[in-house]
Amino acid sequence: MKNRFGKLIDLKPDLPPAIYSSAKTVVYVDPQCPIFNYINTLRSNASKETATRALKAVATHTGYSGIYDICWKTIKHTDVSNLVQILISKQLSPNTINLYVSVVKSICERAYLLEMISRREFDAILKVKGDTGSRIKKHKVITRNEFSELLARIQGVNKANSTKKIRDTAVFHLLIGTGLRRNELATLNMSSFEIDSSNADKPIITGQYVKVIGKGNKERHVGIHPITREALNNWLAVRGASPGPVFVRVLKDGNFNVDPENHLSGSAIYGLCKSYGTVAPHSLRRSYATWLDESGTKLSRISKLLGHAKEATTAVYIIDDEQNSYNDILNNLF
Repeated sequence: MKNRFGKLIDLKPDLPPAIYSSAKTVVYVDPQCPIFNYINTLRSNASKETATRALKAVATHTGYSGIYDICWKTIKHTDVSNLVQILISKQLSPNTINLYVSVVKSICERAYLLEMISRREFDAILKVKGDTGSRIKKHKVITRNEFSELLARIQGVNKANSTKKIRDTAVFHLLIGTGLRRNELATLNMSSFEIDSSNADKPIITGQYVKVIGKGNKERHVGIHPITREALNNWLAVRGASPGPVFVRVLKDGNFNVDPENHLSGSAIYGLCKSYGTVAPHSLRRSYATWLDESGTKLSRISKLLGHAKEATTAVYIIDDEQNSYNDILNNLF
């Protein structure tokens, strides 16, 4: 694949960063660039981040330091096939390989629409298959006791910052108590809840549901357990009833301001998980699904609560302990 690559555009410091940028990768505004055209079609920041990371990985695995070393004008289906073989030889998981190939194909589509490559070549690229294998992922979930221990750590770490203690307690109660994705939680606004704001100093959530805008701009309503609602109301008593993001950044001295630009980001939520020594936000989401399954909740109901289009996706989220699986065989097979 490397022999098909060359500089597509020069990186100029006066080019404004486009839709996504990180410390390592910046996507630049250029209407004639297939990278920009593709990233620009993605709706959520999480999707843009994933696609940019995948593209960066493709460049790295094929011997280049940046995503703009790829010249989409000369790319061939044989290059994409070669990429698949490179990724397989490096023992990447099938899911990772297929993600990378999907991003490459999507950018090739934009290159075709920009008349950089022919329809015949684009059709040939589309026919290239990724890796058809699969791997059993060992996902982490936490137990109810481990969640109690997490809450205790939050209390202990923030003895001198009660505002952050109350906020972080509410954040983790909401993650484990509703199964929200981290970016869904980050984008929650006060309008996402039914709130009694008659007492501006102490607003109270009165509704039973939180309104969530999930992937694909799809709206769903997720029930709030009374324990979760209590933690949220404790935070709102500190935050106040003013409109805006529910969760905001809190300074070391406990001060904060309720401003759309000061909302707690998905990356910050991930950072909280690391700082408190617990599993990643998505594993808390899996814990939510697993706890409900263990309590006898129907898979179809869990699927709707998680915002999944297919129950098969939900089934992957539910972690069945291997010892329990063995006991099922031992006790029920013969």
